[in-house]
Amino acid sequence: MAEITEIIREIVAKIDISIIGTYNPTTQKTEYCGTKWARKGKTVLDEVGNVYLIDQFEPGESLTVTQQNQPLTPLEGVTFLNSPYFQTGTKLAANMEWTKSKNLVIEKTPLIWLFEIIDEGKKGRGDSREFETNFRIFFLDETDPAQYLTEDNRREIVEPMANLAESFLDVIRADRTFKRLDDYNIKSFSRFGVETEQGVVQNILDANLSGVELRFTLTKYKNKICAKC
Repeated sequence: MAEITEIIREIVAKIDISIIGTYNPTTQKTEYCGTKWARKGKTVLDEVGNVYLIDQFEPGESLTVTQQNQPLTPLEGVTFLNSPYFQTGTKLAANMEWTKSKNLVIEKTPLIWLFEIIDEGKKGRGDSREFETNFRIFFLDETDPAQYLTEDNRREIVEPMANLAESFLDVIRADRTFKRLDDYNIKSFSRFGVETEQGVVQNILDANLSGVELRFTLTKYKNKICAKC
């Protein structure tokens, strides 16, 4: 289990956090072919380390940014988004560790949480597969239930988190030690919590979060087979 957790941690670390934009002086927007998990209220960096606050965004199209206490330097070229914060464990353990890790929610979001009840299928010596495992992974960001309507929440948070899940899957698809991953399920949450017939009754983690759940089966091939083993 520890080995598999580290594999997921390594996948998270390889996620490409960059997007490339072109500044439009007429609209004062930076235009992109995709905005990944960028969203209003988050910060981004340019190539020389200038910090920008996202004031407005059009999903997949553009960002409008501001800079604190200084004239705006147009945001152009490579833009770096916030790196995902990785958390693993069961509900109780993950909540305890995540709550204590940092004081501000913005410093530990977006969150990628590996729900660590792992069903691992080990393979025999003659099998080219090292393991085959079913995963539940949550991609979450902070939300405001009092501010966002369902449609707003989907646009502002759920869609960016679905993009983060796809970026996670892109790392797996690019690694030939994993079986090609075509089939998976994504479930969205307007508010992330415990579901009952009466709806979502409480947050699973101690914060107002929203996003998506990704379920998939990951198959990893053995790096090499030793004939003497």
